[in-house]
Amino acid sequence: MSEIRPLRREEIPQLAALYRFVDRSDWRIPPEEVPLWFERTLYGHPWVDPEIPTLVYEDDDGEILGFIASHVRRMRFDGRTIRMGAAGPLIAHPKVRNRGVGALLWRRYLAGPQELTVTDGASDEMRQIFELIGGHMLHPSCMAWARIYKPFGFLGDRALHGRLWPREHLKVPARRVWSPLDSAATRTASYFRMPSSPETTSEPLTPALLVEHLPVVTRSLRLFPDYDEPFVEWLFAEQHHNRTWGTPVRRLVRGRDGQVLGWYIYFLAPAEPGHVLQVAAQPRQAGAVLDDLFADAVTGGATAIQGRVEPQLLAPLAHRGAVFRYSPRSLVYTPHDDLLGVLMSGRALLTRLEGEWWMAT
Repeated sequence: MSEIRPLRREEIPQLAALYRFVDRSDWRIPPEEVPLWFERTLYGHPWVDPEIPTLVYEDDDGEILGFIASHVRRMRFDGRTIRMGAAGPLIAHPKVRNRGVGALLWRRYLAGPQELTVTDGASDEMRQIFELIGGHMLHPSCMAWARIYKPFGFLGDRALHGRLWPREHLKVPARRVWSPLDSAATRTASYFRMPSSPETTSEPLTPALLVEHLPVVTRSLRLFPDYDEPFVEWLFAEQHHNRTWGTPVRRLVRGRDGQVLGWYIYFLAPAEPGHVLQVAAQPRQAGAVLDDLFADAVTGGATAIQGRVEPQLLAPLAHRGAVFRYSPRSLVYTPHDDLLGVLMSGRALLTRLEGEWWMAT
């Protein structure tokens, strides 16, 4: 008889094989490393919680034909620690999709003991299932933003990313065309010029510094990650396994008086867009932290900087010329109305760093 049950650790090779069969995206990780990726992200961090496990759908013959991955995070809500499940990917073998396996897995996962469930990489099918069983799109985090500095390189990279052939083959010759066009755009349009030197200084962000200064940037918030050093060390180490978005950059930002204003974490790849995971700042200091981020990314060769809108960043981004587009991929579920209200109000620090999106390799 088919059933939904927790994944057993020794079944990771089956999980990896199913994922590679169903997900045919252009991964840069070798197939033989996919089981190691699941091992690290599902079982390799200090906050693994057996009460909120990865779930699998097993058919009558004992074959795993679907699963929903579970990444457990600890959050601080009004002074108490709660658990959050960051769910994804959700995978179902084509031969069982007519059984509603995705919806069954979602229902079982949401019935777990976590107070909050999120996903940041939802497909249209996943979003429809999620909303039907009581989930919500998380606004304004369903908005993506970009601050573009090299328009031809930025748009050209997006065009190549959508081609069917490997874009690596075309990058070098394409950039020879884009580079002079971007130089001309910088000379003729002030919008595309290098950011002015920020009135800040920055230094490498370590796990110890992040944990030390977390109370400074969250003192006016009701919901935020309940970080400790071992978990942040795992987060930072895992970022270096990502082969899709570039090199992780983590900077602590200070004002001229030495006061900590906040920090930023993003992926940098020269001649490509930078992808932001987290911007955390004291009240009214988000703009200064963004200025430091923009200057760092452009100096490093990024064509643009892009990320997900967080409520506290919306106005500073708009004032700095960011462009926005709707991207309905951030979903949230909680049975607690007060928690949902805080998420929608903006008094929360819930960024891509807490979700599963950036762990794609």
